[in-house]
Amino acid sequence: MTNNDIMINGVNDALFEFDDFTVKKTGPTGGEDDEVVHADQLNHRVEELERDKREREENVKKLEAEIEELMKEKTAMKELIDELKKAENEKSESESKALKSIAKRTMKLETEVALLQHDLILSMNAGEEENREIEEFRGEIEGLKGEKAALEVDSDKKISELERK
Repeated sequence: MTNNDIMINGVNDALFEFDDFTVKKTGPTGGEDDEVVHADQLNHRVEELERDKREREENVKKLEAEIEELMKEKTAMKELIDELKKAENEKSESESKALKSIAKRTMKLETEVALLQHDLILSMNAGEEENREIEEFRGEIEGLKGEKAALEVDSDKKISELERK
C-alpha cells in the first residue's frame, strides 16, 4: 500500500476511481465492478449522515443536560438524606437521653418501693407483736377483773362478817 492509498470501510481506496460525476469500484485485479455510484447519491448520503450526526449531537446535548440535572437532583437528594440522618441521630440522642433519665427514675422508684415494702413488713410484724401484747394485756385485765370481783366478794363477806360481830 502506498502513501496515497487510504482504507475506506476496510477497503483500500486504490480500488476506487473518482471523477466528477461517478465513482467506479474496481476489483482487486483492476477490472471494473458492476457498481457505479453517482455523485448525487453520494452527496445525498453525506447530507443524510450529517443530518444524522447533528441529530445525534443534539440528543447527546439533551442527554448531557438531563444527566447534569439528574446529578444536581442526586446531590440535592444526598444532602436531604444527610439532613434526615442528622435529624434522626439528634432525635435518637434526645430519645436516648430521655430513656436514660426514665431508667434512672425507675431505679430510684424501684428502690423506694423496696424500702417501703421492707418498712411495711416491719410495721406489719410490729403490729402483730403489738396485737399479741394487747391480747396478753386483755387476758391479764380479764384475770385482774376476775380477781377484783373475787376480792370484792371476799371483802363483802368479810365486811358482812365484821358487821355481824
